[in-house]
Amino acid sequence: MIGLELSPRQGQRTGAPLPLAAFFAAGGGQSVALAEGAGDNLSVWTEIGPHHAAWMRFDGADTTTRYSWRETLVMELRNIYAVGEMALFGSWSRLQSSGSGLSGSYTGNRAVSTSSLTASASVTVDRAAPYDVWIHYTGRTNGGYCRVDIDGSQTLVNEIDDPAGLGFKAFPTYSAVDLQRRRAVKVASGLTGPHDITFACAGAASPGGNAILIEAVAITGALSDPRILPPLWQPGTTYEMGDEVQFGGIFYSARGDGPSGVDGPTHSAGIASDGALDWRADDRSTYPIFVAVDYPSEREYAARFDISGTATEIGGQTHGNELLQSRVITLDGQPWVPATTGNGLSVGSQIEFVETMQWRTGAGTPVADCQLTRSITPGAIVHGTTLSGLGPVAAFEWLYAGMVPMVGWDGESRSGVVTTLELPGTAPVTLADYEGVNPPNLNFADAQRIGITAPLDTGTLIYGHEAGPLAISGNVVNQFDTFLRPNLNATASGGSLDWQAKAYVTGNANGGLTLGGGETLGFFSRHVLRMNTAAP
Repeated sequence: MIGLELSPRQGQRTGAPLPLAAFFAAGGGQSVALAEGAGDNLSVWTEIGPHHAAWMRFDGADTTTRYSWRETLVMELRNIYAVGEMALFGSWSRLQSSGSGLSGSYTGNRAVSTSSLTASASVTVDRAAPYDVWIHYTGRTNGGYCRVDIDGSQTLVNEIDDPAGLGFKAFPTYSAVDLQRRRAVKVASGLTGPHDITFACAGAASPGGNAILIEAVAITGALSDPRILPPLWQPGTTYEMGDEVQFGGIFYSARGDGPSGVDGPTHSAGIASDGALDWRADDRSTYPIFVAVDYPSEREYAARFDISGTATEIGGQTHGNELLQSRVITLDGQPWVPATTGNGLSVGSQIEFVETMQWRTGAGTPVADCQLTRSITPGAIVHGTTLSGLGPVAAFEWLYAGMVPMVGWDGESRSGVVTTLELPGTAPVTLADYEGVNPPNLNFADAQRIGITAPLDTGTLIYGHEAGPLAISGNVVNQFDTFLRPNLNATASGGSLDWQAKAYVTGNANGGLTLGGGETLGFFSRHVLRMNTAAP
């Protein structure tokens, strides 16, 4: 749901699921991280609660303008022990998928399957902090039972039981849809330190059959853990078919067995060689489990202003007209340098961007010097934008000081994400009511804060967004309102991201907003995310 905080004269909130202040509470995350993204972009990660993080794509393909925060995915963090790390005993079939995702084919890039009652697999997992254990598998129409042992017994297997009088603990791998991706079952909780996890085919299930298909064992993770993403590609290294790596912000899986080349793969789609071994490219990894909560769209700011009868639009990769002059990116106060080993993440507690640019008209006339700062801490992203007018008077038609997009579906499974809008004194607005139509904007005067709740598979995402004036001398912007577009493109059911919506906090001033030579304009926007995993 979405809650809008309005001034008292507009009535009291009725039926809101949370007081608005709760949307800006800390989520309990501990770390942030930076990594290379595809095509000179950046991947920015922030923990939004225990074992959950938000992954944000910052586009920077145009080197003449600033980075643009364009997409956010939410994930549950798990340390992955893939097939390549397992000891296999008995008869197993070796399999490979066609890519990452939530539906179609089996999960992951490397998997093993068996129907033999004498086949088993084991792997040693380890973490100093308490952790839970999952078996990642594929549900199949002929799926049988999978038995799980820890350290040679079932004493620590405390999250599953005996499903059918088998005489031991197991779980069924049957699914009405064959080869359905991204299935996992928690088999144990509350472990610490090293433990040996063993699983085996335990017989036929009804309905179902006698085959199991396993891809990974996973344990609880955090951004600071080493196994939450595939390792970076390394030259001259022997890989097996299905091994997953990353390089240059792209994720790859090996299409055969053998050593890698001297230079890493560079393709962003399809299959190509690194000079010695073929790799299939994907834009995101098989793990962790991502769920889209919005779609690519500018969110720091955007504006349209008029100078002498000529209009110009400003704003990141979408609108441009911002000439980048300098950029500094730091992690915990030190200049950031991309990682070259491990899983590619540079982990810390605070990321800061400072980008200095010049706003210009479409014809190239300088309008204002601009400095955009970003401070990213666990669960919070804060932007500060300061403009200094250079001469010509710019009359703003609109200034979006803060924006937050959302979707009705997660992009693959068609699970609901953001579904309703909660308004003071009125019935909730259901986004699905706007399927296939592009309605007028819903306007809320004096509203600067927005609250969203999005139900996801592993909990509820609580998302607070606000924008307002910076406390700078002579600031010409002093009035802020919000409006909602519940379906930007009149989208109908059936697309990958249905019923797109976007909320805008707009900046203005009494008598109209203008910026001239020697004048200053400053505003901030803040995004606060946390994952609520408490049982309802």
